[in-house]
Amino acid sequence: MVKRKEKDVTFEQSLEELEILVEKLEHGQLTLDESLGTFENGMKLARVCTQKLTRAERKIEQLIKENGELKTEPFDKNG
Repeated sequence: MVKRKEKDVTFEQSLEELEILVEKLEHGQLTLDESLGTFENGMKLARVCTQKLTRAERKIEQLIKENGELKTEPFDKNG
């Protein structure tokens, strides 16, 4: 994993890196030390993803509060 500041990495980049680490762990070809390091990096990426999702959720809630409740209609493919 490349060392970058959290704010410089998108949610999608973090998730992609996390998926790569999971694949490495699932293959079972790593040593115990490599597995532990990979798991630790995965936990950090999972935390980054969770924080970014939480911030996005708060932003959406704030926008709804400021602009009134969001009214949605079911999607109609024929209309």
